Amino acid sequence: MTLSYRDILGDDERKTIEATITTDHSSSHYGGPVIVLPDGGGLDYQSAALLDYQIEEASAEEADLLNEWRRRMPPLM
Repeated sequence: MTLSYRDILGDDERKTIEATITTDHSSSHYGGPVIVLPDGGGLDYQSAALLDYQIEEASAEEADLLNEWRRRMPPLM
């Protein structure tokens, strides 16, 4: 899938990256989906909010996991 984020520590422009989503990752809790970034790390909810991550493109299978990922997201306020 393709994601974009705002580079707040650089030029403040949107950057695009390729990522995956899976339940088979060391950051997964109780089988929950994890968005895996190009460096292999999981995208945490704080970074997703602070860097304004957006989904640019996702398959139908990825969309199902993304819906579950969003459902598990803690309230921001």
